[in-house]
Amino acid sequence: MTPYRLKVEKTPQTLGAIELTSIARGYRVVDQMVKRAPITLLDARPCSPGKFLVVITGDVASVDEALQIGTRESGSSLFGTIFIPDLMPEVVAAINRTVTVPVTETIGVIESFSAVSVIEASDAAIKAASIGIESISLLQGLGGKAFAVFAGELTDVQTAVDAARGRIPDDMFVDLQVIAQVSPELIALLPGRP
Repeated sequence: MTPYRLKVEKTPQTLGAIELTSIARGYRVVDQMVKRAPITLLDARPCSPGKFLVVITGDVASVDEALQIGTRESGSSLFGTIFIPDLMPEVVAAINRTVTVPVTETIGVIESFSAVSVIEASDAAIKAASIGIESISLLQGLGGKAFAVFAGELTDVQTAVDAARGRIPDDMFVDLQVIAQVSPELIALLPGRP
C-alpha cells in the first residue's frame, strides 16, 4: 500500500479539504477552485475506492472561498469537507510520515469512513492533549477508510481520542481503541515503521 502524501514545501497554517464520491467531479472541482480562488493545491487525486480527495492551503479567506466554491461544484458527489484555520504542524507530519513518534506506553487508534474527518479529528486530538500523532492513513488501500494512531501516556491518549471522536460524525465513525502497555510487536506493525 502506497501511503498518501501531501506535497508541501513548508507546513501550512490553514488547511482545507474536500472528499468526493466521484473522480470525474473531483477533477472539475479542482479546476474551479484553483481558477477562482488564490490557493495552493497541496494534493488532489483519486483514492480508494473511487473517491477523490482535494487538499488546499492559503490564507484563511482564500481557503474559505475555495471550499465554498468546491462545495457548490461538488453537488451530490460531496462526501465531506473540512476547514482548519489554525492547523497543528504535527498533522501534516503524520500524514507524510516525516517523523517517528516514540511509542512507549499507550496508543489510541481512531477509524472513520471519511478521510477529511480523520484529518480534523487528529488536529483536535493534538490540541486537546500532550500526545504525538504516530501516523494518519488516508484512503489508499483501506477500502475507503482512514485512521490515525496517537501515542503518549494513558490519560493523554484517552483525552485525545475523546476529542477526536467528537469531530467524526456518527455515520462516518467506525471504531476507536485505546491500548495501554502496548507490546513491542504491535509497535513494529504501526504504519511508517521500518
